[in-house]
Amino acid sequence: MGDTNEYKLEKIFASLPRTVRGLPFVISGDPTQSKILYCNGNNVYIRNIQDPTVTEIYSEHAHPTTVAKYSPSGYYIASGDQTGKLRIWDTTQSTHILKAEYAYISGAIRDIAWNDDSKRLAICGEGRDRFGHVFLFDTGTSNGSISGHARPMTSIDFKPSRPYRIISGSEDYAVGLFEGPPFKFKTKFDKHARFVNSVRYNKDGSVFASGGADGKIFLFEGSDGETITELTDPAVKGGAAHAGGIYALAWSPDATRIVTASGDKTVKIWSAAEKSLLKTITLGNTIDDQQLAVTWQKDTILSIGLSGFIFYINPDSGEVTKTIRGHNKPITALTLSTDKKYAFTADFEGHITRWLIADGSSERVTPTVHKSQVSSLQVTTDGTLISVGWDDVIAFTPKILDNITNVTSTKLSLKSQPRALSASADGKIVVVACQRGIAVFKDQKEVTLININYEAQSIAYHQGGKWAAVGGSDNKIHIYTIDELKFVDKDHLSHSGGISSLAFSADGEYLIATDTNRKVIPYKVGPQFTVASEKDWTYHNARVNSAAWSPNSRYVASGGLDTNVNIWDLQKSGDSPIEIRGAHASSPINAIAWLDNKTILTAGQDSNIKIWSIKLA
Repeated sequence: MGDTNEYKLEKIFASLPRTVRGLPFVISGDPTQSKILYCNGNNVYIRNIQDPTVTEIYSEHAHPTTVAKYSPSGYYIASGDQTGKLRIWDTTQSTHILKAEYAYISGAIRDIAWNDDSKRLAICGEGRDRFGHVFLFDTGTSNGSISGHARPMTSIDFKPSRPYRIISGSEDYAVGLFEGPPFKFKTKFDKHARFVNSVRYNKDGSVFASGGADGKIFLFEGSDGETITELTDPAVKGGAAHAGGIYALAWSPDATRIVTASGDKTVKIWSAAEKSLLKTITLGNTIDDQQLAVTWQKDTILSIGLSGFIFYINPDSGEVTKTIRGHNKPITALTLSTDKKYAFTADFEGHITRWLIADGSSERVTPTVHKSQVSSLQVTTDGTLISVGWDDVIAFTPKILDNITNVTSTKLSLKSQPRALSASADGKIVVVACQRGIAVFKDQKEVTLININYEAQSIAYHQGGKWAAVGGSDNKIHIYTIDELKFVDKDHLSHSGGISSLAFSADGEYLIATDTNRKVIPYKVGPQFTVASEKDWTYHNARVNSAAWSPNSRYVASGGLDTNVNIWDLQKSGDSPIEIRGAHASSPINAIAWLDNKTILTAGQDSNIKIWSIKLA
């Protein structure tokens, strides 16, 4: 899928981790401590810590993934999903050959642990008849019994040294200890007053730690589990470690310190030897800032908030050195700034993100402009972002290329649900295709509403100001001539499916249309709009969602429900397109834009943004 002689995947601005409020989440690293591993949707993400745009996506799971872990050898990754399927796959080749697939528990896998020689695996989670299992990696043969908990298990870890042990945390408030191999229940510890969310050994196996929803942390001796101490923060009422539940903990690589992530929106660093608090890092004050996962790789702590944001923390200074923002819900709209320096994307929940294309760094527009799905975006030449959302609002947000952490938007109500917008380059004129009418704005005020007898789904405004094309669910493109902002119904072009997207070329000579019946059709603009290709451009296998013109008005890129992107050449309109098959694995492509005449940007239902270079004539 990666590269061929026709195209190359240059960068991925990857989806954020999938988070659920109140549920612990596991993020982990690789043996070289240069990558992080996490899940979202059906995908597992392997991201380079230094340059997160270097990302690999494993997308062979049929169901939403929950947790993934590298083997200590680094050659394999084990990943689990919500149905209890565990896949073990090769990391050394980009094809990620499947080594084995097992199903031992009947519900979501919550945690996975490898032993130190990569020969055994332990898993835990939600099941009907059992909550955990330990087995041999090669054969899948059972290597003992992980039982003794009365409720689902949340966390599991292997002692990395002899005598071998397995520890577990559970929703029955207990920490379990198993000895082996073959492993059998030895004892459990009832120290916590709520769910135990995370249990982890240090690197030599001499100590393990547990963190719970009661905000408490305990340290235990590695082999027999004698309690060593409880870590407490004097500033917390009631003598716990955190004022909220602890969702995850991790040891520093040298085992001298522990980091904990909590629902109280803080990350704390503790000295294991001194048994004292070293630093408290507060990551915000909203519900989205609750911290659900944490890992310590080399000299960087990475913590994940409920927002999905990944915070890079310097353990010595306690400062947040970098934050990766973006989306963990489907991307529904995409646009570029006039100078193509920034991309703006919006998602299903109404969040809008600005990406610096050069390095993939991202900022989120705050406060949130729309309360629900954003259906269309455009940036004007003076840096105003125009957006419409399913909250039936059009918003004008100025200075979107400057600081976007405290924006004030002008918001106007629309009479019915907006499906798409199109504006003149300077943003003076904006036309919005709504379900039951076309709203026309001039200088950020509604000047007219054109009633229609069809349901509008897409719209394109001609930069010459003479034409507007509106796509309907009645399988027609309605062409209007515009005179002093008066729309005159001029013509309609019939398709065999609803019109999903429309765009005029930069030179104003052509219109591209896509529809729900797999077609991409270019039209020559004129008193009579005529089809501009020699052959039918029907190459997609399903609904086409989006199409865009290259800046030189020669090439068209289209993407759709079939996960493919096609690149068409208007000068060779009888030829087959360049096909990027499975451009977003098992995910519809929702939006496309051209960065220059040889580079495109695609955004998918999988929350990923990808940059491709196309080798064109």
